[in-house]
Amino acid sequence: MKTTIKILIIASVIAIVILSIIQYYLISNTFQLQKDAYVKKVKKELRFIEINERKDDWDEAYLAKTQKLIKQYKKGIFSKEQLITQFSQFNDSINKDFMDYFNQKTQKSELKSPVKYQEKITSVVLLGNIMNDTIVSPKSDGFLLFGEVLNPKTKFGFNSGKWNSESISRKDGDSLLVTEEKIHLEIKSMSYIDIPEWRTAVLQEMIGILSLSILSILTVIGLFIYALSSFIKQKKITDVKTDFINNITHELKTPLATLSIATKTIQEEKSVKDNAIVLSTVNTIDRQRVRLQDIVDQVINNSLGIKEIVLDKTNVSSKLFLQNLINDYKLSKSSILVTACFNKLDTQLYIDKFHIATAILNVLDNAVKYGSNKLKVSTKTLGNYFKITIEDDGIGVAKEHRQKVFEKFYRVENTNVHDVKGLGLGLFYVHQIIKAHGGTVDLHSAKGKGTTIIINIPI
Repeated sequence: MKTTIKILIIASVIAIVILSIIQYYLISNTFQLQKDAYVKKVKKELRFIEINERKDDWDEAYLAKTQKLIKQYKKGIFSKEQLITQFSQFNDSINKDFMDYFNQKTQKSELKSPVKYQEKITSVVLLGNIMNDTIVSPKSDGFLLFGEVLNPKTKFGFNSGKWNSESISRKDGDSLLVTEEKIHLEIKSMSYIDIPEWRTAVLQEMIGILSLSILSILTVIGLFIYALSSFIKQKKITDVKTDFINNITHELKTPLATLSIATKTIQEEKSVKDNAIVLSTVNTIDRQRVRLQDIVDQVINNSLGIKEIVLDKTNVSSKLFLQNLINDYKLSKSSILVTACFNKLDTQLYIDKFHIATAILNVLDNAVKYGSNKLKVSTKTLGNYFKITIEDDGIGVAKEHRQKVFEKFYRVENTNVHDVKGLGLGLFYVHQIIKAHGGTVDLHSAKGKGTTIIINIPI
């Protein structure tokens, strides 16, 4: 059965892990689709950058300035580095107007999160009849045209552009002739956007899907835990029932066998004529009747829960009550050494005498059953509780059984061979009765070192 439970747990865990991986894969795909859709939506909102007269004016101004600078470059007035510097300085002057316009338009748009924009020149090539002159290489970082510098790791591609311009440059020489030279220019640009809070925006749109996904996984895990705990609980109940049936069968066999012998004895003709045999047999029958009645009563009494226990409480002198109880027990167990060490001050207890006495006797009997020859009962008042401590020198209780000994029908496994008689109800009864009084029961023990049980009764 333990192997079955392990297989069930492993199979269920594997199933949950696979389900979680599938859920993660689906959510990741959904997240990517939502991200793409959101970026596409933002790009649509930013179409005003490409379709507006002011942008066209800035582009024309930039192109005119570029042509002018290229002519000066062709004449040898600027080097390439100086030419690029001139580009950047001119861009700074028109970029401020662009940024004011961009911020104004984005604030009026339906964008839910801030957006940054960047447009940069990636390539400038002067086309010639024989060979081209690359002023800005595509392999370089280029330079900023509009917007602001963005983080390469977080920006999204927005658009790309390509300008081809042609202008005429007058070339004056030393001669009286004036020649005209055509200038062919190819300019490439690339624009980007950065949405710093895009993850938050996408997650907000996915909150419903994420919630349902997490809830479904938690529901599956919860159902698995519930089913597993129910299965283990049911198995435990089945084992307890089986153990109880085995134990009570053994408990009933002895008195029934004795009654069978007694019945046969009393049926014999010579036994009927002997009064001593008849009296002895009747006494035997009566003792076994009492024993059977005790077994039945024990089962019935321990079938009650805490709420069903009816207590008949009275004020009791703790010292007198316990002294009488210990004295009676000594008479019935003359071979057991029982010592008492009571608190000097007599404490008044409000208890059900019968149930508390039965609970204490159960603890004492349980100690004797498990090999104890010496018992010590001591009391003291601590705060609002009256503590009754019962110590024995028996075989002790192993760590793994300490909490379970108070469960109904529980018996340590190696006692199933019935070298120790009982139904596994004694300490359960003790726990139920003390709990019904609002108290607690503590057990301290170690294998081979005896057991100490402390009963705490509220004053």
